[in-house]
Amino acid sequence: MKLNVDAHLWCLGAYKERYVPDGYYDELSVEQQLDIMSKIEGLTGLFVFYPTDPLPGDPEKLVKKVESYGLKVSNIAVECWSDRKWKHGTFCTNDEKIKKEAVKLFKDAIDFAKEVKAGSVMLWPAHDGYDYVFEANYIDGWKNLVETVREIGEYAGDMKIAVEAKSKDPRQKQYISDTGKAIAFVNEVNLKNVGCALDIGHALAAGEGIGESVALLDYWGKLNQIHINENYKDADPDMIFGTVNFWEILEFYYYLNKTKYDGWCAIDIISPRDDRAKSLALGVKLMWKYQKLAQKLLKHEEEIDKNLKNYHFVDNMDLISDLLF
Repeated sequence: MKLNVDAHLWCLGAYKERYVPDGYYDELSVEQQLDIMSKIEGLTGLFVFYPTDPLPGDPEKLVKKVESYGLKVSNIAVECWSDRKWKHGTFCTNDEKIKKEAVKLFKDAIDFAKEVKAGSVMLWPAHDGYDYVFEANYIDGWKNLVETVREIGEYAGDMKIAVEAKSKDPRQKQYISDTGKAIAFVNEVNLKNVGCALDIGHALAAGEGIGESVALLDYWGKLNQIHINENYKDADPDMIFGTVNFWEILEFYYYLNKTKYDGWCAIDIISPRDDRAKSLALGVKLMWKYQKLAQKLLKHEEEIDKNLKNYHFVDNMDLISDLLF
């Protein structure tokens, strides 16, 4: 596994929300955001949202602009949740017109992604779920979701599609709510290029063991994207990765380094009450710090894995604590 680190412009946004509708900061220009990113050691990619506003919508101009700051377009995320028309689901809805609009949006995004040589396209079914009992037909919703994503995946050809799981928000219950259901879903879609985006914050909030999640996604050959943030396992505030759940993150990195993953790890944070540029830089720095710690453990991989095989937790923690502290 080769660690490649990217981030998106929202990491340097104004952070508008319902409590502070005008945001915690003034907006930065695209040039200011890219300039900040270009100066962060270890950050080499830009995760681009499609449609690309405020970035250039022309693929050639976008690539040139990003490259002028020493970065490259890493992945594409398709923005398919902020319009009210998606409120009953972007992919699971019974409304054929809405599903056709979603497929058209993704086909355009896939064409764009291929032109800018992005590694993959993210698909987050944000509104695909329900809020109340007796509100939705679960089987119909699941079938619609599978069929719509399969159509998108078939069009994508060799372009990777990364389906992102989340337990709730904006819906109270989302159909693809955790890594297990995401694996079940993409296996039912049954296309080689359709896999998963593992969002660490979403996995933690869903009560997952993130080391287990990355290991299982690699086992199934379905790890197409990784998003890096964390939380206190009760919500998804996109906190700076590496600042809360030390041991879980260390184990995640240990298993990540044993995978065949060759994509990007995307910084996906917000920091409304601290310096946003410094926060992004810290997030990148901590990613590389954890990488070094994991590589230190991997020098003792045979002993650690032998302890795992024999369920010797204390022996492993004794060894690892001596190596790190």
